[in-house]
Amino acid sequence: MTAADTQAYALAHAAQRRAVRRRPRPGSRQETAAPPRRSPAQQAGDRAEHAALAHLRAAGLALVARNVACRAGEIDLIMRDGTVLVFVEVRSRTLGRYGGAAASVGPAKRLRLARTAAHFLRTRWKGPPPPCRFDVLAFEADAPPRWIRHAFSLEGLPGFR
Repeated sequence: MTAADTQAYALAHAAQRRAVRRRPRPGSRQETAAPPRRSPAQQAGDRAEHAALAHLRAAGLALVARNVACRAGEIDLIMRDGTVLVFVEVRSRTLGRYGGAAASVGPAKRLRLARTAAHFLRTRWKGPPPPCRFDVLAFEADAPPRWIRHAFSLEGLPGFR
């Protein structure tokens, strides 16, 4: 080992020791810091989800789960409408360009929703799977929410088994 290699090793070793010292210890005040701030778009999405939940509860649906996520994707709300399990995608748009909020649920998004729903039924649902449907609750700027029941079915999804 040359003198330059030894010096480079010593500098790297000192940097590693400093990095280890900066890490928060379990249970320390640094570890329990506030959760990361949400972007304005995320905050608008949170408001839309709260409004959608209130709208659906007023219509008689019961909440089963919120923000169910897996590797395949995320489902905003899972509700119960009598014996039917309803997977709800909440979409919000401030401008009606490009087809609006409901049109933003394209084939790729539908496939992710279907795969996430299948994962939910396999991993978290107790008992035989109930009848299911996929709904979209779309919020447009300055318009009442648009609830699209039976927004799509699994038969229309290419690649879903």
